[in-house]
Amino acid sequence: MQIHDLRSISRHITRSRHLLWIPLLSACVEATPSPPAACPAGEEHFRGRCVSPAARYEPEERIDHDNVVAFGEPLTRLSLPEPPRSGFRIIAPPRTLAPGEEAIFCLSWPFPAVEHATVYAARLYTTAGLHHSNVIAKPVDPDLGPNPYPGCHPGADDPFKDLPEIIPDVLFASSTQVVGDETLVFPPGMGFALDTSREISTNIHLLNPSPEPAVVEVAYDFFTMPLAERAEELVPFVMNINDFLVPPRTTRSVGATCSTFGGNIVSLMPHTHRYADAFDVDVVREGGEARIYAGGAFDLEGDIQVYDPPIALGDSDSIRYACRFRNTSDHDLTFGFGDDEMCTLFGYMYPPEKQFGAFSARDGEPCLSLGLGAFR
Repeated sequence: MQIHDLRSISRHITRSRHLLWIPLLSACVEATPSPPAACPAGEEHFRGRCVSPAARYEPEERIDHDNVVAFGEPLTRLSLPEPPRSGFRIIAPPRTLAPGEEAIFCLSWPFPAVEHATVYAARLYTTAGLHHSNVIAKPVDPDLGPNPYPGCHPGADDPFKDLPEIIPDVLFASSTQVVGDETLVFPPGMGFALDTSREISTNIHLLNPSPEPAVVEVAYDFFTMPLAERAEELVPFVMNINDFLVPPRTTRSVGATCSTFGGNIVSLMPHTHRYADAFDVDVVREGGEARIYAGGAFDLEGDIQVYDPPIALGDSDSIRYACRFRNTSDHDLTFGFGDDEMCTLFGYMYPPEKQFGAFSARDGEPCLSLGLGAFR
């Protein structure tokens, strides 16, 4: 065989090897899954698709049909999406406020029939004028019977009235004077339980700071998931300073350090009014401390912070929180409504047996922590 024949054969073999590798390489490329494309802003990857976090467990077809409880005239200023396909919606009666008017009152609703009883997300819709509201659920009063919806029996909206015998469910707590919508979505597999034999109520605080009359409209959506999806049951906790004093034209911080009973913090929401300049939260441990929340001055935005992974607390850990108030008024700032202030920290945690409530009777006095989980 001549040299040029050997070269030809060699080139043929080399070319054949390259051709043999092409389908093999193609097969490898096809077998390797491509990374998921980025989801649009405000959506997340969940089980192979991009979804709004609040719609994470929404079924393809509606399972809850008669699930809207509304009182008063139809809404004309809020444009609401369809109600949750799994879950329910409650709507407050619209209310007109005069310029500068403030109104504090109780509203109540019965629970509609729903298929699933674990809430993994909730959303508030509001026009300007909602100062804040805390939506809770408590047992029907055995003596008075159901509330006169949308009115309330005395004390129906008080979450602390019957502690520790009755621990209220907290369905939603809104940020101060938020406008538009505010959404709370827990990490996957987490949610709080509904007891639909109870009834819903809220202490609703309206304030119209504008120079014109205002119609205030408020609605809430609650998104539910099957119990089989829940890995951790969440419960609320609250910390509060019941009294303090900030003299006129001064800046002062008030706060407390409160013991906990362990557990895992999933969300935090501070509550102050318009004089707040900062709100800081630290976990205090034997080996030091760590800041977990740093809030700025009061604004009209939502202030809910969700932690994924949650913040783990040891049984001997404490939480220290501080509200800095800049009193630009000519009157003393004390704890209260209207043109006064509050220094409150609210959130959700697990497991239920670690639930607690804590308060200081007055700024600078010791914080008392109550292990509510022991009474569940």
